[in-house]
Amino acid sequence: MKKRHSKAQSFIEYSVLIGIFAAALIAMRVFMLRAVQEKYRQSADVFGQGEQYAPGKTQVTESSGGGGY
Repeated sequence: MKKRHSKAQSFIEYSVLIGIFAAALIAMRVFMLRAVQEKYRQSADVFGQGEQYAPGKTQVTESSGGGGY
């Protein structure tokens, strides 16, 4: 015998599938956010040669190729 799916059952199946997909995206949000933050950190480390600015302790030197500001 052939099983027949009613419209309500199909709707519930699709709703559950969409719910699982949405839950997976929400769970992955933390990992994606951390990956983006790591890229920002890597870019900042390259730009600042790995050093952080500390007022009163960091010596600012003028680079030779500056924009003339």
